Amino acid sequence: MQASLALSRGTLFVGVHAKTAHVHSFDLGGRPLGTSFSFRDAGAGRSAVAGLALDDDRTLWIADTPAGRVRQFSLFGREVGGLGAPSERGVEVAPLLPGLVVRPVDVEVQGNRDQGWLAIACAGEHRHAVQLFDLDFSYRASCAALGDPQRAFRGVCRLAAEGERLYVAEALARNVQVFRAGEFLFAFQLTTRTGERLEPSALAPLADGRIVVGCRAPHSVLMLVDGAGRPLRVLAQEGLEEGQVLEPSDVVVERGSDDRQARLFVIDRDGLRVQAFTLEGRCLGAIPFASAAPATRRKNKGGR
Repeated sequence: MQASLALSRGTLFVGVHAKTAHVHSFDLGGRPLGTSFSFRDAGAGRSAVAGLALDDDRTLWIADTPAGRVRQFSLFGREVGGLGAPSERGVEVAPLLPGLVVRPVDVEVQGNRDQGWLAIACAGEHRHAVQLFDLDFSYRASCAALGDPQRAFRGVCRLAAEGERLYVAEALARNVQVFRAGEFLFAFQLTTRTGERLEPSALAPLADGRIVVGCRAPHSVLMLVDGAGRPLRVLAQEGLEEGQVLEPSDVVVERGSDDRQARLFVIDRDGLRVQAFTLEGRCLGAIPFASAAPATRRKNKGGR
């Protein structure tokens, strides 16, 4: 399960799903807040929070893969818009055309409706798997994989943004590509001690250029890398115990005055656990969100 996180103004949003998608909210101490909600697409019979982002207008953006739709919600769970026509849902389009959203697996947003941009990643192997839009869903451009407009992305699973930079985790290619204003800058790979390439699954760029990267195969790890993708330190090794990670699917960072004061939150174990760490790798504990009942439960019947 690809569970997702978003962090804004001291609130942590956690998106998980089975057949029904749930968005829980917490303060940074792990206490549940009263802005949680649920939804399920009637046409698909299920929904997912494969990707989750929050813009400066406090609108939640959710990549709902089964429904073939990127949804917009208010903080209180009212659906206010979205992209993805009913005829697109569940259809594997080859090739994926510019401006078309099919099986979205993640969404990232920067800024607000007046001055901002949106990135949407779609599943599969397509040239236009990573696309940029205005916040009114007007199509801007597609990112070119490795700078080659004829090359296909291979299994994009996670997006992350910092300023004008967009970071793209490719699961099948086992690399991270970096773009600025839609233009390719560089790519990097992380490897095990024996030279096996790690599969990236979670990304959180920092303002100083460093990046927190979670990987899930051939083994799980959470690490901090520099702006060129060179490893700086391992934050958590693979395991089930607190302070370890197992197949992390998303990570977000609350900045602090230094690495000891900053906090990062990672979701792993098929969306069953959220843990907090410092950027030095010290585990601060886990949030028992799996047992937290949403204060508000809404079901989206039409989802059109």
